Amino acid sequence: MSDEARGYVTLAAGSTRYLEMAVDMALSLRAHTSHPMALIADEAVAEVARTHYEKVFARVCLIGEDFREGRARKYGVAEATPWEESVFIDADCLVLGSLDHLWESLDSHDMAFLGELLSGEDDENHHGFSTRSLMRRFGLDHYLKTNSGLFCFRREPSIVIMRECLDCFLNEARPALRLSILRGAWIGDEIAIGIVGGRRRLGTLPKPAEMYWPTEFDSLDLGRPNKPLLHMIWPLPPSTFLTMCAEAEARRSDAGVRTVGSDHWQVEQSSLQKMANRRRWMERLRIW
Repeated sequence: MSDEARGYVTLAAGSTRYLEMAVDMALSLRAHTSHPMALIADEAVAEVARTHYEKVFARVCLIGEDFREGRARKYGVAEATPWEESVFIDADCLVLGSLDHLWESLDSHDMAFLGELLSGEDDENHHGFSTRSLMRRFGLDHYLKTNSGLFCFRREPSIVIMRECLDCFLNEARPALRLSILRGAWIGDEIAIGIVGGRRRLGTLPKPAEMYWPTEFDSLDLGRPNKPLLHMIWPLPPSTFLTMCAEAEARRSDAGVRTVGSDHWQVEQSSLQKMANRRRWMERLRIW
């Protein structure tokens, strides 16, 4: 397959803060691949990207009108990607090593997510929901517990799959589970992916997992990483966070890209700290 038919893709829409994180992520990827990075965005973010970050993204593509609503945006990446085969990385990530081997998953699957395909014998917490309860509620014999910050896909068949995820999100998961937010559960894009992934028995990326998990953040050494992807899903220790911001700023400078400080990461870190505090209180009260 030609290099032009295979590439990385990320998503930034709704705020230029996501664009600034996507820029840092894309620059961190450069040291570990020769494949291009495409940005999927709405018109406002795309305009800023084309004006200030032409050096960063090989392509800037618009997200489809059907996918403009908040948590539904990620379902639009299959239709918007310019590549025949893509690896998707969330904007709020930093790449610490090569991810090129993930395309091997497409030898046996049209789409493969980071996570695990659970059966009814398993029961795990996914965003405040019991996976066994979700399987019963939606008539599933499997559920795909995933972190959708990293997945690979073949464009044409994944368009159909992501359309199913959008329909499931809008017409099944969100209406049925809406009241669960009162007890702290979260209905994001991954619940619908889990339902559709279980029905379709979607593929999973090979283990060991490529991503650092929150329990590993305290021991994370950015100078000697043993995993290739850091996803900001939990607040980093203060010293690690400062190092991350400094390295991101240095990569911008080295690449001759506009530097903007670290406010976008500061906002993200603050938001994650609030989320972590809220989750700790819920666990103490045994809400989950």
